Amino acid sequence: MIPNEIIDQILDKTDIVEIISGYVPMKRAGQNFKGRCPFHEEKTPSFIVSPAKQIYHCFGCSAGGNVISFLMKHERMEFLDALTMLADKANIALPRQSQADRGKSSFADKLYGVNNMACDLYRENLTKEDGKTAYRYFIQRGITESTIKHFRLGYAADSWQGVINHCKSKNIDLETLQKAGLVLQREDKKNWYDRFRNRIIFPIFDLRNRVLGFGARTMGTDLPKYMNSPETHIYTKGKHLYGLNFSKEYIRKQDYVIIVEGYFDLILPFQNDIRNIVATLGTALTPAQVQGIKRFTKNAIMIYDSDKAGEAATLRGLDLLIAEEMNVRIALLPKGRDPDSFVRKEARPGFMKLLKESKDLFDYKLGVLTAKFQKNSPQGKARIVGEMLPTLAKIKNAVLKAGYLKKMSEELSIDEKAVRAELEKVKPEFRASLAPYSISLETVKEHKKSPASLAEITLLAIALDDAEYLEKIKEELGGENFKDESIAAIFKKITELRKEGKKVNPSHLICHLKGAGTSEIISEAVSMNQIIRDKEKALNDCVKRIKGDSQKLTLHNLQSEIKKAENAFDTNKINRLIAEYSELIKEFKKNGTSVKG
Repeated sequence: MIPNEIIDQILDKTDIVEIISGYVPMKRAGQNFKGRCPFHEEKTPSFIVSPAKQIYHCFGCSAGGNVISFLMKHERMEFLDALTMLADKANIALPRQSQADRGKSSFADKLYGVNNMACDLYRENLTKEDGKTAYRYFIQRGITESTIKHFRLGYAADSWQGVINHCKSKNIDLETLQKAGLVLQREDKKNWYDRFRNRIIFPIFDLRNRVLGFGARTMGTDLPKYMNSPETHIYTKGKHLYGLNFSKEYIRKQDYVIIVEGYFDLILPFQNDIRNIVATLGTALTPAQVQGIKRFTKNAIMIYDSDKAGEAATLRGLDLLIAEEMNVRIALLPKGRDPDSFVRKEARPGFMKLLKESKDLFDYKLGVLTAKFQKNSPQGKARIVGEMLPTLAKIKNAVLKAGYLKKMSEELSIDEKAVRAELEKVKPEFRASLAPYSISLETVKEHKKSPASLAEITLLAIALDDAEYLEKIKEELGGENFKDESIAAIFKKITELRKEGKKVNPSHLICHLKGAGTSEIISEAVSMNQIIRDKEKALNDCVKRIKGDSQKLTLHNLQSEIKKAENAFDTNKINRLIAEYSELIKEFKKNGTSVKG
């Protein structure tokens, strides 16, 4: 829906090395930059970024593409979100979409609009007579008027149809309100009612400050204490972090994030000028949330409630953060405290002191386990090691992991070889657990291209590097001889661009095509150019190979047809097919192509 010209402008004004270096440590290697691939486990760097071509490619797992592809893969971003992020950085305004183009996104926009309207209503309710109790509740919790406005906090009136009546006056139908998660229908299907009633409201925003949904808290002893918006077309609970829209620039600037659980746990520290902070919306930390954090920093301090539930949540989150190669520390609150109450009593200096005294992941988890199991008994040692190793196995830095293993063996007076032997048992399970989020070593080892597809990619590499060879490839092969549909589509697009007198830019080309694996194919072709010494010879060899494979396929099909004709006792057809077969064999021999295989 965004014109290719605008996308090309954004790519031209974006430095792929600068963006990727924010996620992957890179070192110059000749004209390119090299680092360890973020998409699979590897010891030797095979991840290359080309500033000249504005392309990245991994020779280990074949991941590749342009800067938009990288953000989409690494950050699990949608194309438009990645493009918008780069457009903002490049100071390029994206055009407004026409009504026709907005077809697919109009429903989402409608939900954002409805949520924003409800947010304004909840905020306005605080100023009314029946909202005074809610307003006083915020003030008693230490929340100032300016903080209430900043976070757009509000109050859902003690009414069954407060939101319904308000939205009716704005011509918003009940079905839309239901899909936004704001209303519910009674079992008899006759009446509707507001989901949130007589509760304080916390709007939940995305990074573009759009209202996704709401959290609602009772002011008394009613259960449940918290209610949240259901998952909707625009809101997936495990994908978002409360407050990240407000804190993202502070996180980036200070290069670390404080992770808490609840709304008040974030709001009170934020009000006390501790602004590099996010909350997990009262749920266990998820991989998607960690990916959201990694866009801004790789350093985290977790500070959850000091009760058993908080401890369990910390341990779960610890493993997730480590698996995503985050540097993690844990700040310990006094018993019976949460970040909200601690800040109210100790203010900013006390909270900062708590952060400064935070423990590293090893000391924290070992402390939890030694308090739980008897570390002087063989059984206790075995339990501690058994629960420590899955965490340590997720550490990808070999030096750091070795240091922790040695430290654990010393702390528990266990032979280090025995600890390492137990670690080997953990690895397969560890790798399997990462499967949804990264490419496993096994996948990398199995990744082998056939000679035929390799020949096609080599021709693409030559065509991308030198326009003069494009015509020769077209003359020799046309488009019908390419088995790979994506490669055929890329050649077709290159031809169209050449006819229009446009320069073929590999980084731009990726965004002009939609085929599966297109970005990886183009990045591999660009990278392959570095190892092609004689283009003329490579072209002739590849053309010969592709033609030969095409002829062999025809030969194989003829053999099948002859067999069918023999089974049907069709003598005329048998003779005709054998004649065709003989002519093909002669052509093979004339071209010097082997008929074996």
